[in-house]
Amino acid sequence: MVKYILTYLLLSFILIQAQDSLNLYSSNNEFVKVDSIEIIGNEKTKEFVILRELSFGLGDSINSETLKFDKERIFSLSIFTYVDLKIVKQADLNKVIIAVQESWYIFPVPFINIPEKTFTRVSYGIRFVYLNFRGRNETLKATFSFGYDPFFSLSYENPLLIPSADISFILGGIYSTPLNKSPTADSIHGSSFDYMTYGGQISFGKRLNLSNDLYFTGGYSYVEAPLPDDAPIMASGTSIDKSFFAGISYVFDTRDLKQYANRGYYLMANYLYKGIGNNNISYSIVDAEVRNYRKIVGDLIFKYRVGGRHTFGKTIPLYDYSTLGYSYFTRGNRYLVREGNNALIGSIELGHPLLKEWNFGMTFPIVPKSLTRARIAIIFNIFADAATTFNNGDKVLLNDFNSGYGVGLTFLIMPYITFRTEFALNEMGIGEFLLESGISF
Repeated sequence: MVKYILTYLLLSFILIQAQDSLNLYSSNNEFVKVDSIEIIGNEKTKEFVILRELSFGLGDSINSETLKFDKERIFSLSIFTYVDLKIVKQADLNKVIIAVQESWYIFPVPFINIPEKTFTRVSYGIRFVYLNFRGRNETLKATFSFGYDPFFSLSYENPLLIPSADISFILGGIYSTPLNKSPTADSIHGSSFDYMTYGGQISFGKRLNLSNDLYFTGGYSYVEAPLPDDAPIMASGTSIDKSFFAGISYVFDTRDLKQYANRGYYLMANYLYKGIGNNNISYSIVDAEVRNYRKIVGDLIFKYRVGGRHTFGKTIPLYDYSTLGYSYFTRGNRYLVREGNNALIGSIELGHPLLKEWNFGMTFPIVPKSLTRARIAIIFNIFADAATTFNNGDKVLLNDFNSGYGVGLTFLIMPYITFRTEFALNEMGIGEFLLESGISF
C-alpha cells in the first residue's frame, strides 16, 4: 500500500510543477496603490481585529489576488458569516472597502465522541462558547463532558493582550477522570481503568509578523492512577505524578482560509518539558508537523501533511506515549490503537468543490439574522494516509506502517460547523465508513 501512496504523491508533484510553469505566464493582475481603508458592517468587532489580518497597509500596492487572500484571512477569524473586499476609486484615490457580517457569538455546542466502533465507550456533553468577547476576538469556553471520558474545563483566549507588542494570552484549567487509552497500561493494571487528573496552563504568544508566531507555555499537571501497583505506568515511580511543565512553540502559517485552505504552508514545532519541581519526573515531548495546500488545475486542490511526535527522558509515563487511534489515526484503521515513544503520520489529499461558496441567508421572525446566515461549501476528496508508532532505538520500516485510502465529502457551514463523511479501505482491503467533525487537516 505504501508504494501506491508514494506513486500518488510523485504524480501529484509533477502536476504541481507543470501548473506552476503555466502560472508564470498567465498572471496579469493589475496593481493599484491603497490610499485609504474603510470597514463596514462591524457592529461589535473592533477595527483592529480586522486590520491586523491584512497583508497590506496604506501606501502599498495590491491586486485582486491580494484581496482574495486577505478576504480568507479575515474569514478565518471564525467570527463573521460574510466577508468581502473591493477597491473603489474616489477622486483619483483608491479606497479598499472591507464589508463584513457578524455571526452570532454566544451559544451552546453539544458534542459526542465515539472512540470505538461500538457505543459502549461514548462521551457526550456540551460546550458553552462566547466568541468575540468585548468585540476584541476574545474567546471564553466552558465544557462539560459526561460518559466514559468525563471532564470539566474552562479557558480564556485573548489574541491581543498587549497591542503595542502584539502579545497574545491563553489561560485554561481542567478536571477530568479519563479512561486509560494505553493497552500496555491496561495489561499492567489488570483491566481497563480511569485516571484522575487536574491542572492548568498559561500561554503567552508573540506575533513576529503575519505568518510567524512564538508561544511560551507553563502550567501544572496532576495525574493519579487508581492503585499503588500502577506505579510502572507512571513517570514518578508512584501512582501519582505531579509537577510543573514549560514549553515553547513556533508556528509558520501562510494559509488563506484556515477552515479549508486553498493555498499556503503550515508548519508547527513544539517542545514541552515535564518534571519541574519533582525530582522523580523528567521527560520531554516534541511535536512537529508540515502541511502544504495549493491549487494544481482549476479548482482542484492538492494538500499533504507530514507529522511526528517524539518522547524522551528519564521515564515516559504510558499516558503520555504517542498513540494512534484517537486524535491521530489512519482512515481505514480509525479504531486501531497503537502506542510507542514516537509516532509518524503522513497524508495526501485531492479535493474539488462540488459547491464552492454559497453565502446562505434567510429571514425569520424574532430570530436574529446572524443566526440564519452562513457560508456553505461542499468538497469531494480523494485521500491516502499512512502512520506508525515505535519506541526509541527501534528501526522504522515501511512494513510497520498502517495505511488507508478512500473518498469522502467535507461539509463546511462556516463559521459554525464543519464535518465530513468518508469511506476508507485499509492495507488489508477492509473498508469502514467514517463520520468525523472538522476537516482532515
